[in-house]
Amino acid sequence: MKKFALFLSVASVLFTNNLALAGEHGAKCLHIESGKMKGCIVIVSTRENTFKMSFRSDKYENDNLRLRSHKIIEISSGEHAQKRTKETIGASLVLGPLGALVGLFGKEKRTQFAVEYVDTQNQTNIALIDIKTKDSEALIQDLESLTGLKIRTTENPQ
Repeated sequence: MKKFALFLSVASVLFTNNLALAGEHGAKCLHIESGKMKGCIVIVSTRENTFKMSFRSDKYENDNLRLRSHKIIEISSGEHAQKRTKETIGASLVLGPLGALVGLFGKEKRTQFAVEYVDTQNQTNIALIDIKTKDSEALIQDLESLTGLKIRTTENPQ
């Protein structure tokens, strides 16, 4: 038992640095082509200076996203995220998926984040993340730490 306790103590010290440098968050992300929210993993790594959004299903792996922090130009949450999402991708979505987006924002106990970025063609694009509200604070801290940006909300439009 003492060896196990010693192992846990040493492991926690060794692995604490790695945990502080990368946050992994289970969420739902907007798959733009289908207009539906799909299960995804969001990884924010200050060590690699990256934001990664990977869909859980192999079917959508071609739409996974990997960004360097300097490509992210704005992060918004709540109603502000809804507004930015509609402005940025609303015109490219057909009415059905747009209606699904409106329904998404009515859910309680979940928080939405819109991550605006500049893609490889120098176009502004957006990634929409829907996460349980109880888990959102860790994601906020990771995103702000990675980018140096403050999350924009209706209460804090900056």
